[in-house]
Amino acid sequence: MITTLLWFLRFLYHLQRRRSVHSAWRALPSFHLRVMCIPGAIAGTLWSIGNVSSIVAVTHLGEGIGMSVVQSAMMVSGLWGIFYFREIQGMKNICWWFVAAFVTLVSIIFLSHEHEAIKSP
Repeated sequence: MITTLLWFLRFLYHLQRRRSVHSAWRALPSFHLRVMCIPGAIAGTLWSIGNVSSIVAVTHLGEGIGMSVVQSAMMVSGLWGIFYFREIQGMKNICWWFVAAFVTLVSIIFLSHEHEAIKSP
């Protein structure tokens, strides 16, 4: 919705400057539909599967554990950022990231044990 609004505003800006609908339309960046159609469809499908899976996880595990597990997906993104995209630079920063990831994993494990203790009185 926001992207569409921004495209429309940009179109109006170019229309006001160029006084031609065709010229204003040509001034907008291309959508690259031929290049992005298949990767976009795959990404959207995977995103939808992840959303449905997070709803199922929270339904069956409860909010404390389910949301923790769902949010731990950020660790997978962090690993991609460290090893593939090289977004985190410097050994000190990478070590701190791993410390934070370890604390997150330990917290999820503690939450899961708490969940089991509550279920069986």
